[in-house]
Amino acid sequence: MYSRRIPLSLIILMLLTIPVWNCKKNPITSDPESLTRPVIWLNLFEMAFAASETGPAPASQALKIKNGGQGTLKYAVTADADWLNVEPAGGSSSGQTNEHAVSVNKTGLAAQDSDYTATITVTSGEAYNNPQKVKVSLKISKEPPPEIFVSPQALYFVAQTGGSNPPRQSISIRNGGGGSLDYVITWAGSWLSVSPQSGSSSGQENRHNVSVNSRGLAVGVYNGMITITSSNATNSPQQVGVTLRVGSIPTNNEIRVSCSPSEGRTGATISVPVSIVGNINEILSFGLELTFDSNMFQYVGTSKGSLTGSWAYVDGNNVGGTVTIGGLAGAGNLIPMGSSGTIAVVTLKVTGGSYSNGQQSQIIIRGYADDIVGMKPEPASTTFTYRK
Repeated sequence: MYSRRIPLSLIILMLLTIPVWNCKKNPITSDPESLTRPVIWLNLFEMAFAASETGPAPASQALKIKNGGQGTLKYAVTADADWLNVEPAGGSSSGQTNEHAVSVNKTGLAAQDSDYTATITVTSGEAYNNPQKVKVSLKISKEPPPEIFVSPQALYFVAQTGGSNPPRQSISIRNGGGGSLDYVITWAGSWLSVSPQSGSSSGQENRHNVSVNSRGLAVGVYNGMITITSSNATNSPQQVGVTLRVGSIPTNNEIRVSCSPSEGRTGATISVPVSIVGNINEILSFGLELTFDSNMFQYVGTSKGSLTGSWAYVDGNNVGGTVTIGGLAGAGNLIPMGSSGTIAVVTLKVTGGSYSNGQQSQIIIRGYADDIVGMKPEPASTTFTYRK
């Protein structure tokens, strides 16, 4: 059989003309139109709810939606389960964030080992990334599910430029429901930290230290947020707001008393505010005594001041011209370092007695206790002049 040998030059030429297939995946490039089209932005892609058969429905949660692209995003929001509801069911955004309440109706749902699942779908025919989906799970149990209880709801720190960090504070977290609560803590604010960062509670209270690092921060007010989350709690997440004020604060550490009006006739009512200026310690409670001439005045009562308006308790007890005054913040706002204002206001009524016109009477504060110990009286007394 005759065969012809193929020249080497022809073989090389044939190889050069064979198409070359690249096994590498071509890079994915976005549609050029995406630069001028709306984009659906969501704050999350998963939601978890928990409830018991006999307990209330879990608290609603927020789904936030906005246009992350160009133009105006018009969208609709739907859920594929009867027990899941989203309000409102649509919206429009040119860049602003819209909040939608996601709620659960557990009527007729029985406890089971597996979670109930559903999907929320956000659709927009004009969006580049249409549609977007959020997975939702609902755990129904026989016993009440865990519930996050955190106290206080806000923390306030004060620091001085160039000075040391303010003392740390704490938050308390416990399970206010059934079962066992497992939670994690995160925070927003580079100057803020919490320790420990997680915990578990079957009802006992766990204390977590909150610290701030004010070094290097400019004068101003800084706002942060502590977030407590749990996959099986009915009210997850819970948040604690944190405020840090950095500035040149006064450190007078003074306490003073005054009266208004400073003169009057029989039957007149006068206010006697007890004030502080530039306290060097935070104030959560205080005690003191205020004395007056019981022949000149009749005690009416004691009320809160401008710095103690949120406090649980500020009151006074009068015995023979000596008012014992006490104050307790409780769940109210503590008085931060460097504050100025009133902590209590005593009201007196002028009786006059046998005093002559122009005669003067002294009202004095003394016996400082609790967080105002060591404050300098400036002044410790005020003078009232009686007029016929």
